[in-house]
Amino acid sequence: MSGNAVAIPLHSSRHPWRYAESDATRDLRIDFMRGLVFVLLFTTHFRYQSWFALIAWERVGVVSSAEAFIILAGIVTGAVYGKKLKSEGPGPCNIKLFRRAWTLYKLAILVAGSVALLRLVPGLDTTALTSFTDPVSGRSYALYPPADNGVLTFFEVLLLKAVPDQFQVVGLYVVLFLLTPIIFSAIYRGRTGSLLVLSWAAYLINYFALEPEPGAAALRITGGQFEYAFPLMAWQLIFVHGVAAGYHKQRILRFFLTRTGHTLLGLCIVSSMLFAAFSLNHPLDTLPRWAVATFIPPDVFLQWYQSYFVKYNLGPGRLLNTLVLLISLFALLTAAWKPIERSLGWLFIPLGQESMYVFFVHIYLILLISNTPLPAMDNVWINTAIHAGMLLLCWAMVKTRFLFRWIPR
Repeated sequence: MSGNAVAIPLHSSRHPWRYAESDATRDLRIDFMRGLVFVLLFTTHFRYQSWFALIAWERVGVVSSAEAFIILAGIVTGAVYGKKLKSEGPGPCNIKLFRRAWTLYKLAILVAGSVALLRLVPGLDTTALTSFTDPVSGRSYALYPPADNGVLTFFEVLLLKAVPDQFQVVGLYVVLFLLTPIIFSAIYRGRTGSLLVLSWAAYLINYFALEPEPGAAALRITGGQFEYAFPLMAWQLIFVHGVAAGYHKQRILRFFLTRTGHTLLGLCIVSSMLFAAFSLNHPLDTLPRWAVATFIPPDVFLQWYQSYFVKYNLGPGRLLNTLVLLISLFALLTAAWKPIERSLGWLFIPLGQESMYVFFVHIYLILLISNTPLPAMDNVWINTAIHAGMLLLCWAMVKTRFLFRWIPR
């Protein structure tokens, strides 16, 4: 799953904590960031109130796991397949990209189809995966046709129209990877600027399109279920920019060595702090009152949020917040890599390096936990233990390479 994250690399013995820059395709800082995002993702996908919500529910900025994953996926794609593009040319590179899209599609079908079949198991409650309740409106939506409608379910699974909402973003990945050869073609021909202009044009068309009802994406090109939450014309923007950033990574790093780059990084850090202060005012009823700031009146905050920070259509405020936060985090990891890697790298780097595997496995862990008595206890400490335990369990599964031979990664 990779965005506009950059840093100021310095090669000097005066900076013993810094990340050692190299020409290697794999960047451990990106792996670390992808692993760290799972804290946000697990807290929202395992829908139990825990103390992790104090940092994971848009509390360090108006940013969710989805934006970070898509951007970081773009960066990794631009770096890895961009290197293949330079060494092998467009043809072989495109074949590899289509193979990756096919792997992602098989993964989406496997998850969606298996959940459809699991509904038929007597005594097994699949509601956590087969329905979605809007936390704002309280409306519930069925994500699958009735269990006895086998033919319709089969075709809806194949068309990515029936899938757990916790996994539907993979449908977006499938389509994005199908479009990646076009993205690389423009970059390869030296037309990155034109590519980004077209990407912004698609985003703006979607953003200003009249919606059939408030909160509903106006333009859903593929008809896939994922477009309700991740309309392609909006979310392609951050993936395209991520691919371009990954491909031109060295040029971006050199820019941040300049005085202008230093100034821009400083602005990103200050902006990230301001966005974090802003997000603390979100009047979430599920958080304790002492955890919610009040220097912005709730009605004013909600008005600004709805105008500039809505998630499904990637409001401009959310875009800017995501950009400056990832740049700031990347710079922090660069400057203080050694102590951060020693203290937390053991956990987040393995999770980040096998992010698609973890994303696959966590669907079945949601099903497992939801069929135990633990969620019904509605205890914040038990729920915190669930979130921490699931992260550690996934880490252990990665370290032991559990079912690596059979699970597409």
